[in-house]
Amino acid sequence: MGSRIGIDISKYQPSINWQTVKDSGIEFVIIRAGYRGYGTGALVEDPYFKQHIQGATSVGLKVGVYVFSQAITTQEAVEEASLALSLVKGYNIKYPIFFDTEYSTSAKTGRADHLSQTQRTTIAKAFCETIENAGYNAGIYASKTWFYYQLDYSQISQYDIWVAHYASATDFKYRYDIWQYTGTGTCAGVGGLVDLNIGYTAY
Repeated sequence: MGSRIGIDISKYQPSINWQTVKDSGIEFVIIRAGYRGYGTGALVEDPYFKQHIQGATSVGLKVGVYVFSQAITTQEAVEEASLALSLVKGYNIKYPIFFDTEYSTSAKTGRADHLSQTQRTTIAKAFCETIENAGYNAGIYASKTWFYYQLDYSQISQYDIWVAHYASATDFKYRYDIWQYTGTGTCAGVGGLVDLNIGYTAY
């Protein structure tokens, strides 16, 4: 199968003309369902999630979602997955539901920023198992180096892999389904900057 171009969005892209996005050649969009606060640990729905998913699906774009995790236990990972599952009910989700794992800030002050590789992998698996048990495709989003050093790829390779590597070509050494190649892209219909992705798997 050929590749396809997609965007991922959150509350930081509040104003979107979805028909213009589709007409520009975008084929899929991955929308932030929610996030866990890196300080308080509170689980929060993205305030633009419903607006974004309704807009994207209304013009026929294929949709996936992600949750920015700061889980420090498997129970918290299950809570994050459950939030996503509750929010996607009633929508036709073609792309996976992704566990987004990365540092909270450059200062690495978040509650989950200093987990071990084993802890982080176990937590990611708990999220993905919860998603799959509900009948959806589950995936993990992380940077190239994060997949190398902060996760045990051999334990998560069965899930959909969305890798961030900002470059003109990626040398990621493992199998992957989606490559996020820039965090400062532009897209007709989206105000400001937006992440751009190439998808290699036909969902």
